[in-house]
Amino acid sequence: MRCPKCSSEELKVLETRAGTSASTRRRRVCLKCNHRFSTMEEVLREDLVVVKRDGRRESFDRTKLAMGLRRAIAKRPIDAEQINGLLSDTLRRIENEFDSEVPSRAIAEAIMHRLRKVDGIAWLRYASFYEDFMELSRFAEEIMNLGGGTESDEGGG
Repeated sequence: MRCPKCSSEELKVLETRAGTSASTRRRRVCLKCNHRFSTMEEVLREDLVVVKRDGRRESFDRTKLAMGLRRAIAKRPIDAEQINGLLSDTLRRIENEFDSEVPSRAIAEAIMHRLRKVDGIAWLRYASFYEDFMELSRFAEEIMNLGGGTESDEGGG
């Protein structure tokens, strides 16, 4: 591992905490430039294969999933820890539910289920790709559903 600021390999672990059930969070300091940063460690399943809509199969890539999620949350008030938690929870659910092959649709639905609770706009961005909104009326319907079912509306008096 290297320091994200100066690329030095001279690092020290300051603190270790249990993250979610399958992850460990470590606070580190670079001994060269004194930069402090956090890392998350997770056990990765090497054998997980994603089955695409067209039947193709490819190795699961957490980075690819994270990039799609980051595009959806761009300029939204969501912090990195929420995203890491969302990814970890989703992966744990997928790994518990499927053996070695998982449909891409199942991954998308698991992400959308959790993302909708975190941020409706980010959910709509993510869903607009996976739901294939072919008609503007369907897209507008989802926007209306977001406006009517937000948590802030439920608790009001």
